[in-house]
Amino acid sequence: MRAFASLPADTRLWIASDGPQTAELLAEHGGDPRIEWLGRIDDGERAARMRGADVVCAPSIHGESFGVVLLEAMAAGTPVVASDLPGYRTVATDGVDAVLVPPGDAGALAEGLRAVLGDRRLAEALSAAGEARAAELSMDRLAERYLDLFASLLAG
Repeated sequence: MRAFASLPADTRLWIASDGPQTAELLAEHGGDPRIEWLGRIDDGERAARMRGADVVCAPSIHGESFGVVLLEAMAAGTPVVASDLPGYRTVATDGVDAVLVPPGDAGALAEGLRAVLGDRRLAEALSAAGEARAAELSMDRLAERYLDLFASLLAG
């Protein structure tokens, strides 16, 4: 929320899901007309909103074992700004297919968001690289790898 407060006045924010701090955040920021509190949304709406967003922000501060949300955004063709966590680094590479910032650093998060929102070429490059990374880690691609592995084991 601190990062968002420093973004341009025409920036809009969708917040999906509910968590242990939702009530507190709503009490503090619920009156901000730039923020839309979505609550829990289904898979279809999540995918549609990711495709319609200019950037997906994942400002987690710990505990992410793998970056599924990053892959979903990348597959939707949307640039990603996220915390530089070990779990997210298994999916994304800073400056290649995402902008990764130190966890909990609101200034760095705001800077990353401003960079993506303000630089169309950067956003397009991240989107293209992200789509390629998502394809690389897709279930279809993983299934192909397993079939190749099983075939080589049977042959060998």
